Amino acid sequence: MLAPSLTNHAFITIASSFLFLLSFSCLFLLKVVRRRKKHSNAPPLASSDCLAAERSCEAKLRVAVYYGTQTGTSARFAGELEQDLRHKYGKHVHVRLIDLEQVTAERAEDMFTRGHEPLAVFLQSTYGDGEPTDSSLDFLNWLRDQASDGRLPDLLQRLKFCVFGLGNSSYEQFNAAGKLIDRSMKSLGATRLMDIHLGDDDCDLEGDFRSWRDALRAAIGDTYGIHAEDNINQVTTNPTYVVTTVSHKDALEAEARTIVAMSKTPEDGMVTQHSPFAASVILARELHDVSSNRSCVHVEFDISKSGITYQPGDHLGVFAENSLPVIQRAAACLHLPLDHSFILSIPEGSPVFLSHPFPNPCTLAAALAKYTDLLNPPRKGALEALASVSTDLAEHEHLKRLASTDGKNEYEAFIGSPKRSLLEVLESFPSAVPSLGLFFGAIAPRLLPRYYSISSSPRCRSNVVSATVAVVSTTTPTGRLHEGVASTYLARFISRKDRADSVSSAMKDTRVPLFVRSSTFKLPRDPVAPIVMIGPGTGFAPFRGFLQEREALLRAGNVLGPAYLFFGCRHEDQDFIYRGEMEDALRENVISALQVAFSRSSSTRKVYVQDKLMSAANDLYNIMKGTVGANKGRIYVCGDAKGMARDVHRALHVILMNVGGYAAHEAEDIVKRLSESGRYLKDVW
Repeated sequence: MLAPSLTNHAFITIASSFLFLLSFSCLFLLKVVRRRKKHSNAPPLASSDCLAAERSCEAKLRVAVYYGTQTGTSARFAGELEQDLRHKYGKHVHVRLIDLEQVTAERAEDMFTRGHEPLAVFLQSTYGDGEPTDSSLDFLNWLRDQASDGRLPDLLQRLKFCVFGLGNSSYEQFNAAGKLIDRSMKSLGATRLMDIHLGDDDCDLEGDFRSWRDALRAAIGDTYGIHAEDNINQVTTNPTYVVTTVSHKDALEAEARTIVAMSKTPEDGMVTQHSPFAASVILARELHDVSSNRSCVHVEFDISKSGITYQPGDHLGVFAENSLPVIQRAAACLHLPLDHSFILSIPEGSPVFLSHPFPNPCTLAAALAKYTDLLNPPRKGALEALASVSTDLAEHEHLKRLASTDGKNEYEAFIGSPKRSLLEVLESFPSAVPSLGLFFGAIAPRLLPRYYSISSSPRCRSNVVSATVAVVSTTTPTGRLHEGVASTYLARFISRKDRADSVSSAMKDTRVPLFVRSSTFKLPRDPVAPIVMIGPGTGFAPFRGFLQEREALLRAGNVLGPAYLFFGCRHEDQDFIYRGEMEDALRENVISALQVAFSRSSSTRKVYVQDKLMSAANDLYNIMKGTVGANKGRIYVCGDAKGMARDVHRALHVILMNVGGYAAHEAEDIVKRLSESGRYLKDVW
């Protein structure tokens, strides 16, 4: 009887030990997996990549499509390119879509040298005066540093690449970020598959993208012997959400919860574009005189509970709303009431570039007001989607023609030149009535934040941030009234009684979602460094913050260097905004000189800020050359990129040539070096 008992005991002991070892092994393996996952340099695959990843071993070519986006355009193009390559090449080409935000400095080298994707395709946006997108900044800094080091000329020698830049030719630093990628990748040993293509948003950005996409296909065929097959998955579908109808009560409650959540400091303390803070407006006043036929609004926001910090020169991102008449017209085009309530969800197998739905459930009124860009011209993809649901043959053919490559001239005549908005296009083709899923998925882009130069300093009032907003209200070539979404929205906060400084009672409880975007447009760390500020109209906005900052430094006992302010407006008695503050700054030695140009005060000659620069030519020359300020002086320009900024640039050249006797090319070199060293800074639009 003892033997079986002993045997059972031994068996139990062995089994327990085995189970213990098995558990320990599992825990160990789990930790290894987690550690590898945590420290992995490979970006995560998009959900739609999983099946393709399984077949990647069959692929003749593996491609990584990287995008750096600010407003979502390059992300959309990248998604469309990925879908196009999949459709055209099937299993022969494996494509992976990667946001450049994932390509941090710590991960970049391994991502490009491990050889998983021998072809890297970049779609990189540039905004402002050569600024890279926020999402790609870390990667671009790494790339520039590696390339400028000069010690790793063969780092990327096994890699082929190409670049499509997205920019606007009205800016002096046209497509600077895309050019930086192209130049730096080449200097690190990578081989160009094809020359860089510079897309121009001032002309036909979508047409530029399509031409480049066709050229990319040809280059893949020539280099890798892989040719697009017209018979592979030719049928494409427009990105469409699944729509579920819900009760009106549920939608209203959800909308209220969203506002409450945004009115609190985020859990991680980070207020961003994707996690804005809903601020109350504590002051809104008109800056122009009642005799002016234009409007400029000073708006102050309460950020006391947001955790937001900022510096003078930073940008304020504001989420505005479409007006009630606009959303009523849009709802009529959709044949739905404004109180229609729904939920959007992404269907399985949807295109990668179908963005995450906006907060829902929500009413159609909230969706059209807060999240839908109705007043900008539609992209060609939107026209194709409208054509797919048009029940009138003539309208269908017209929409198809407008969306086609061959219809470029018709598009320019009907939409481009007259700046016809998406809303107006919907009204022009009444037979094209999209479903909500198609409308929000393929036709109507998201209403993006509008950026304004912050016109205050936290040293003045730490819990308040202000913006100076020119109200956009113009007549289009066809005689239609065009109003800026954000500016007219913020103007509604003004109490119309004698243009008082109070907030309109109708808007008193309205919260404005906002966030701060950091900028390089900053005062020198050394307050003794001389500065030159050039900004007509609302271009004065960041300089108002500069003056408040310098005033606080002066009161704290700091010695300030010379500061020259050049301001311009049309009429001295109508739009000389913040006049009292400028004159107070001059009187209290916050600034050394104030030069004001009035472009409409004389019937004989228009005077602009660039003309006023000549009156201080010697002072500006000494700052540029470093004879005053020991090469620490800075020149700041804020305002219109197409006109004023270019004229100021030329004026600086003239000063160098007239005062210093430099040749034109020598003057250009000096100004270029000033810009590269951070001593010539522009915040332009």
